[in-house]
Amino acid sequence: MNRTIGIITIFVFVLLLILTVAVFGPSAAGAESPSPSPSPTVSASPAPEPASAALVRSARKAKRRAQAARKALSRVRSCFGSRGPIRVYPTPSRAATAEEWGKAQRRWRHQAKSWKAKTKAGVAKMRQPGGTSSGTRWKPLARYVGWPEHTLSHLAYIIMRESSGRARAYNPSGAAGLCQLMPGWYRGTWGARAGNPFDPEYNLRTALWIYQREGWAPWSL
Repeated sequence: MNRTIGIITIFVFVLLLILTVAVFGPSAAGAESPSPSPSPTVSASPAPEPASAALVRSARKAKRRAQAARKALSRVRSCFGSRGPIRVYPTPSRAATAEEWGKAQRRWRHQAKSWKAKTKAGVAKMRQPGGTSSGTRWKPLARYVGWPEHTLSHLAYIIMRESSGRARAYNPSGAAGLCQLMPGWYRGTWGARAGNPFDPEYNLRTALWIYQREGWAPWSL
């Protein structure tokens, strides 16, 4: 009888153990659960290195060229009464990355190239203004070579009177160009730099040189 009771007791204990594991998992029955696998360690990406000294020097050289090109274009545009170009691209901090300095260098090179081309086109337009022949159309070029603003209206009158605003005007006396420079001027005999009187820029520069020394007297006839 006792043996039968023992067998029944063991059977009930095993049955309860099975039911406990099935419902609550192995830990509820005192069994050790397996340790979770350690997650793989993710290494941090290294911080970008600052730009090298060589790159910074090269980029700053490109910036100086862009600044010079901007100044030249601003001067040309002011002769037409227009505003200068946009600002030069900003300079990164010295601790900035090579990528940032490289981007700045490319921007400065692009600006310098673009502004130089526009300056060249502007000067060409001043030298060949087109339109109806007059003294007024030469005002931008006169500003460019240095004529003071307060003289431009009278200068336009002189140009119109002397050459009808034609750069290749010539008189049998030898007077030539916009301001009808006499041979003694454009041949260098009277102290001015010799040059081509039919070149409008040279003609206006030489006329300015004469005006600074003698005023309007040479054209007062």
